[in-house]
Amino acid sequence: MRMIIEELNTNNLNDVNKCDNEFIIDSKLVLHLENDEIRYTMLKLPVTRKRYEVDNYDFSTYIDSPGRVVFLAYVEGQIAGQIILRANWNRFAYIEDITVDVRYRRHGVGRELISRAKRWAEEHHLAGLMLETQDNNVGACRFYECCGFKLRGFDSCLYKGLDRVADEVALYWYLLFREAQSA
Repeated sequence: MRMIIEELNTNNLNDVNKCDNEFIIDSKLVLHLENDEIRYTMLKLPVTRKRYEVDNYDFSTYIDSPGRVVFLAYVEGQIAGQIILRANWNRFAYIEDITVDVRYRRHGVGRELISRAKRWAEEHHLAGLMLETQDNNVGACRFYECCGFKLRGFDSCLYKGLDRVADEVALYWYLLFREAQSA
């Protein structure tokens, strides 16, 4: 399987958001605090499928932008994944979106995208990577943990503006490149 990662440019601009981002919900993380660390157990749920709506944002503004970037993954010439990053106010590279097409999951595409995001963040002298996902996207949560991310925060109201009865908790994952220096 031949994979390449390309930075967004005028030739591949139309490939942004072309991946099938569907995922299965069959459980969610139940959070608790233990020794000042967020821990979790799993709660089984009835199996459902979820797919995010495509963002119609003008991603051409990311081309050659110093503080943000899009990387696209291709396998055998087919779009297989994407990662959208920006330098955040807190000196982290914020992963706005990472998507691997369902056909290419468990083939190393996500790891390659995270690896490229790390390099970009290090090149920009940022402290690490951060992202947000939901407590019911357990596959993604496990993937982030395997990549070295730590669960460092949550927000039970983030999605209430979209759906007042939303039963999703936003989870904030961080990958620090170096431990914070003491003052």
